Amino acid sequence: MSAAAINVILEKVASKDKDFRYMATSDLLNELSKDTFQVDPELERKLCNVVAVQLEDQSGDISGLAVKCLGVLVRKVGEARVMELVKGLCEKVAAPSKKDSSSRDIASIGLKTVIEVAGGSLAHPAAALICSRMLDGVTQKDNFEVLTDSLDILTDVVAKFGHLLPEQHATIVQLLQPYLDDSRQGIRKRALHCIGALSPCLSDAQLDAVAQHKLGQLKGGALKPDTARSYVQGVGALSKAVGYRFGRHLTEAVPLMVQYGQKAAEGDDELREYALQALESFVSRSPADARPFLEQLLAEALRYIKYDPNYAADDMDEDGGEGGSEDDDDGSEEEYSDDEDMSWKVRRAAAKLLSALVHAYPDQLADIYSKAAGELVARFREREENVKADVFAAYCDLLRQVGIVSGRYDATDPASPLQLLLRDVGPMLKAAARQLADKSPKTRMGMFTVLRTLVGVLPGSVADHVGMLVPGILLACKDKSASSSSLKIEALTFLRAAMESNAPPVFQQHVAQLSSGVFAAVGERYYKVAAEALRVCEQMVSVIRPNPAAPTAPELAPVVAGMFSCINGRLAAQDQDQEVKECAILCMAHLVATCGDLLSAEVPGVLKLLLERLRNEITRLPAVKGFAILAQSQLELGLDGALEPVIAELTSFLRKANRLLRQAALAALEALVAKYGPSLDPAGTSALLAESSSLISDADLSIAALSLKLAVTLLRQQPAVAQQVVERVLPAGLVLVRSPLLQGAALAELQALFPALAGTGSPAAMTEALLSALLDEGRGRRDGGGSTDGSARQAQHSVAQCCAVLVVPAGQAQVDATVKQLLQMLKSADQASQRLALLCLGEIGRRTDLSSAPNVESAVNASLSSENEDIRAAASLALGGVACGNLGRFLPALLQSIEGASGQSKQQYLLLQALNEVVTTVSARKAADTRAGFTEAQVQQVLDLLVSCSRAEEECRNVVAECLGRLALLHPSEVLARLRTGLSSDSEHTRCVVVGAVKYMVVDKPHPVDDLLKDCLLDFLMLMKDPDRHVRKAAVVALSAVVHHKPGLVAAGLEQLLPLLYDQTAIKPEMIRTVDLGPFKHRIDDGLELRKAAFECLDILLTALPHVLQQQPDFLAALESGLKDHQDVKAPAHLMLVKLAASPGGGPAVLSQLDKLVEPLEKTLTAKLKSDAVKQEVDRHEELLRSCLRAVDALNRLPGSEASAPFTGFLKRTVMSGPLREKFLAAQAERQEAEGEAMEL
Repeated sequence: MSAAAINVILEKVASKDKDFRYMATSDLLNELSKDTFQVDPELERKLCNVVAVQLEDQSGDISGLAVKCLGVLVRKVGEARVMELVKGLCEKVAAPSKKDSSSRDIASIGLKTVIEVAGGSLAHPAAALICSRMLDGVTQKDNFEVLTDSLDILTDVVAKFGHLLPEQHATIVQLLQPYLDDSRQGIRKRALHCIGALSPCLSDAQLDAVAQHKLGQLKGGALKPDTARSYVQGVGALSKAVGYRFGRHLTEAVPLMVQYGQKAAEGDDELREYALQALESFVSRSPADARPFLEQLLAEALRYIKYDPNYAADDMDEDGGEGGSEDDDDGSEEEYSDDEDMSWKVRRAAAKLLSALVHAYPDQLADIYSKAAGELVARFREREENVKADVFAAYCDLLRQVGIVSGRYDATDPASPLQLLLRDVGPMLKAAARQLADKSPKTRMGMFTVLRTLVGVLPGSVADHVGMLVPGILLACKDKSASSSSLKIEALTFLRAAMESNAPPVFQQHVAQLSSGVFAAVGERYYKVAAEALRVCEQMVSVIRPNPAAPTAPELAPVVAGMFSCINGRLAAQDQDQEVKECAILCMAHLVATCGDLLSAEVPGVLKLLLERLRNEITRLPAVKGFAILAQSQLELGLDGALEPVIAELTSFLRKANRLLRQAALAALEALVAKYGPSLDPAGTSALLAESSSLISDADLSIAALSLKLAVTLLRQQPAVAQQVVERVLPAGLVLVRSPLLQGAALAELQALFPALAGTGSPAAMTEALLSALLDEGRGRRDGGGSTDGSARQAQHSVAQCCAVLVVPAGQAQVDATVKQLLQMLKSADQASQRLALLCLGEIGRRTDLSSAPNVESAVNASLSSENEDIRAAASLALGGVACGNLGRFLPALLQSIEGASGQSKQQYLLLQALNEVVTTVSARKAADTRAGFTEAQVQQVLDLLVSCSRAEEECRNVVAECLGRLALLHPSEVLARLRTGLSSDSEHTRCVVVGAVKYMVVDKPHPVDDLLKDCLLDFLMLMKDPDRHVRKAAVVALSAVVHHKPGLVAAGLEQLLPLLYDQTAIKPEMIRTVDLGPFKHRIDDGLELRKAAFECLDILLTALPHVLQQQPDFLAALESGLKDHQDVKAPAHLMLVKLAASPGGGPAVLSQLDKLVEPLEKTLTAKLKSDAVKQEVDRHEELLRSCLRAVDALNRLPGSEASAPFTGFLKRTVMSGPLREKFLAAQAERQEAEGEAMEL
């Protein structure tokens, strides 16, 4: 808009007509809000004058718009003009005149607006001016309005800009502290809030002075009740504001709060409430410092959670109901009213204190539970609804913590929290049943939340008490109150969780009773209730008939009919929510698949409806899943008539872009083919193969695996389709087998395809032809042959496995012919052919005995001497694979070769790799495998050989350690005994091998070696104090493996191991050396790899056993050291910091050290690269910055981090300025996206 138009608006603003002024001010606000609006100095002056005048307008609407204009104008005009406006507003607020209060009010609002929008270079001068003027207003003790407005504005200023005003901190505190004793409650509260807002910015000395002043006043004991309440509340507010920084005062503060709570006068419940709130803030904000007072704090929480002086305990009848009649209540109203009773606030504060204790000290949960659980259950009868909600919340917190810490205790330990909970389930459920009959919907909702939490923590806990809960569930399902929808959802959610977590017989006897309420909920108008009720019906189907092959109980047949009726109504309806439609489809599918024989007359109609839903774009995905469920049913449902259209629809979905739809369609098609394959129409089968074969590629291995599985199932059901599979699926499979990405389920299904094809006996799928095609792919014939790049080498492994699974089932004659062909390939000049032949021989030998095949062993041994490194590696694998087929024939020669190559490290390494293949394969064989393992004599031979090789070169020693570890899985006692003798060896190489073997002994599943290893594991891991750094590193890596796979093996010994582990994280000058390279000197840190391993071990420990590390000062010191270390160490340190900050127990510990973490984080973010840095260095530096910013984001999200002045200052000056700002926002967006995906899952 032009300057002339703005001037017209400004003229209208001066109009005498109030409506004109209002419209003009509104137009001015719209113009100022435009991004393109610009002003010159003259227009600045006019605008500021006009807005200042409009702020004093008699019309409240106009002055309100003027305030909005002020907020925008501050960002548009120069600093000088803003300071003039601020000065004028301050003068109006602090003016001693009491006549024009409305002018003062609008000026106060204007100043608060300026404070809210001020930033950048304007922040400091504006804050300093407002602060100084408000301090003048604070001195006007007798002018209540000026004083209150000044305190309010001063609170806003110091809350936002307190860190910019260090020179004013002492003055503010000095002026405000006398007001804590003021007789006017409003003044006391405002002074408290202002000091609380300022306290995070105070220096340690100033904060200590403020704290000591408050505590000193409380210690004096001569305070008036009102003043005492203010000081107690102030202590709590100070603790909440500054967090861990108040921890050093808890030795004085905790006893004082307890004392004032206990000595409060009768009826002074406000003081008791403030004291408990202060104690809660101590626990939640300074848990480490409050830990010594745990017993005392718990006692106070339990004392006051039942504090109800106006309602005697014997007023409760045996059922927990209120005693007395209505007449008695009426007669007592004149003497006492519940409106005067504030004791409920004390009980609520006590419940919150109890929750804080449960969260802060999970390591003490057994003690807390034993003392608090019974009291909380007793308080379920609480008469005040708000307090009851907090009691329920505290009990839920207790239950969740029991679930979290249950893994730290022996499952059979009677003192473990889980066992204590199991003992208390009966009384708790009796109390819960009474609450489910309460008149208040809010109470019943809270109780269902408690029950759902209980079922989540202790599945099966309600099994013996379902009968007493059923009436409450039915009452909720049939509730007609205004909040009935939320209550019904909670009840149904609990019922579904309870059914899922208990055996079907538990609920079978109650299904008929429950069905009436659930079926009524299915018909509810509110879609969330109906959807949840349908999910309950789906679970109820499994309760009614857990085994479809067994007959249904006669008394439950009417329930099935009633369930069908209500679900069918939802399934047939069109005008309902999408969620209800999906639930109805899946529920009906489960019902028909499980009880279809009882609904035989209804099945055709259901199939028709499901087919309609399958053809509807909105409901097709759940319909696809529904047909998959029907196809997997054990019952004969008569789907034959619907097969053709269903197969056609599902096949068409394979062309859709929706990945979830394609996955579901492939799974449904495979299930249908598996059950009805022989009766499928050939035309439909042909189309099915055509569409599914196009999905076989490495672009989506999950989809490819499903497509291959479908083809294999079809081959088994209809061998006649072999020709079509060869034409359509096989080419795609041969392309896929060459992909370096091929692995997992896709590789397994591709391996299944070839024997399935050969098993059809089709001329188009003869074993020889398939083998030839595979070998051609392995040789890279499509690319002209001879390719041995990384992708081709990886593809040859896949080809070799496919060849082996194709040849071995075809019989010995085919195996002999194939081996002969492969031996011929070995003589080829083509290196790719030689390597492929060796890999195929190894895979075939792993699956069958090749001892009868001539020249196999000699040919493979000859390849070990090849000049090509890839061929030598393949020969090593082949030699190990062939030996697996007949250990008695090939193992002695292999051991002799290893022994004979003792002076040739490269040759010995290859032979040891072959032995490792043998040991790994044998240890992985299933117990049902008829092929022999190692004999006792062979074990001794292998052990002797491996021990003798433990002093070889490093690459050989690594293989020896792995062999020993894998061998221990086969013969634990013999191997462990031999390894323990090596612990005291004078050779550091032997000690390194011995402890390195532990890494390979620990596997995910339970194993007999565990019991033996547990007794001696500490002996191995104590090598972390070995003088040789390589041995120490091997011990650290072994500890990482144990903690990762089976933390329980080492948990008891961590007290001795952790100090040794922390020692490995320190930078040791004696391990840093300087190498003189002539023109320059190079610094080498020999301890870097050891420190990296130590921090990676700590990271694993933090994930597996968080409670062990979270509160340890040594761990936090090590973490701080890692943040200052080499960038390879900083990365895992940043990751640990993120995990620690996000964990409930670790957050407070991080807060206590937050100030110390600022310096290393800031140094990392401000470090500069050299001008000649190469791209790799630039990329590593950028990744380190992202890692550090993720850690900063985690710290910033910590409740209470704003109380750390160094951290908030670091955020403003470093992170949120310059180029780092965009990177930090990107890190936040990345984290939010990951959280969103996790929520969706």
